[in-house]
Amino acid sequence: MQLREVLHVVRQSWLIIVATVVVALAAGWAVTTITPASYEAETQILVTPAVSPDTGGNAVQAAALVSDQVATYAALAETPAVLDPAIERSGVDVVTNDLVEDVSAEVIPQTSIILLTVAAESATDAAELANAIAASLIEQLEGTGSAGSTPTDSAIQATGTVVAPPEIPEDPDSPDLVVNLIVAFAIGLVVAFLVIVFRQALAAGTRGR
Repeated sequence: MQLREVLHVVRQSWLIIVATVVVALAAGWAVTTITPASYEAETQILVTPAVSPDTGGNAVQAAALVSDQVATYAALAETPAVLDPAIERSGVDVVTNDLVEDVSAEVIPQTSIILLTVAAESATDAAELANAIAASLIEQLEGTGSAGSTPTDSAIQATGTVVAPPEIPEDPDSPDLVVNLIVAFAIGLVVAFLVIVFRQALAAGTRGR
């Protein structure tokens, strides 16, 4: 089919294209409207060694040990041991099993900083939970020694400092109306194309009889 023929088909089928795209855009808008908003708050926690000079702790050894364990500390932030006290501290109405799905903790590469991200249906709840989880994680770090410590390492513990406190997000992270409309527009065009192709195939079959 030549370009002229394609343009002719498009002109003949413009109503189908417009109707399909409009319906798709309306569906995208509706999905965005009925989908609960989700807000994300982030905080950063710097993990450092806490060495007791009375027991002769070695600062270099302590730094290396904490660096090796920082990924474990990040994983700890997603466990009930940290989340249960955080929920109680924040006062947010959420259960641990649901909160686990909304918490992400990862180590920023080449650092000992844990990036903690918390999602919630309320912007205030997201910030309060992020703050409470960070505080609970720091308490866990300071209350227990490094995993796998030896008698020589018993003086070495980890401590945490919030270096980037959470802020109340102004806009929801999802749903994204612009993204949803773009996707809906693309789907509308694809559906319109398939409908036109199907109509042309039926017309060609009818003429061939």
